[in-house]
This record gives sequence, structure tokens and C-alpha cells, in this order.
Amino acid sequence: MTTVLALGAAAGVTWFLRVLTVTIVPAHQLPAIVREALPHVGPAVLAALITASLLTAPDHHSAAFGIGAAATAFLAWRGHSALTAVLVGLVVVAVLGRL
Repeated sequence: MTTVLALGAAAGVTWFLRVLTVTIVPAHQLPAIVREALPHVGPAVLAALITASLLTAPDHHSAAFGIGAAATAFLAWRGHSALTAVLVGLVVVAVLGRL
């Protein structure tokens, strides 16, 4: 039960900080360089998560996981949405994992 409470408290604090930040500093008041960088945050986080997973998780060093990561990276690089890239990567891993 304490784990659920801790997760709930963390989620509440995160939500509060997000709302507070958006309320105090609206997007139109951000410096131009920050506004231009914001669309790149999602792909950068996705790349960091995939890279960290590939380099640190010993039980994910299978060919299926590597090929799925490559498919995800390729689709993200070609300009598809992050959601499409991740879904295709997951499908590739699931299909190759069954073979």
C-alpha cells in the first residue's frame, strides 16, 4: 500500500509542477531558442531511452530487440511520428520473439 501511495504522491507532485510551470510561464513568453528546441525533446528522450536500454540491460541483448530498436530508429529518422516508430518497433520485437 505504501508503494501505491508513494507513486500517487509522485504523480501528484509531477502534475502540480507541470501545471505550475505552464501557468507561470506560458509558451508564448518563452525565449525563441527554447520554443524552437521543444519539438526535439520527444525524439531526444526516445533515443536516450532506447540507447540506455540497449547498452545496459543484459537480458535484452537478443537479435529481436536489436532489430526492433533499429526499426524504431529508422522510422524516427525518416520523420514518422514517435508513436508510429515505437509501435512498429514493438511489433517487430514481438514477431521476431515468436520465431
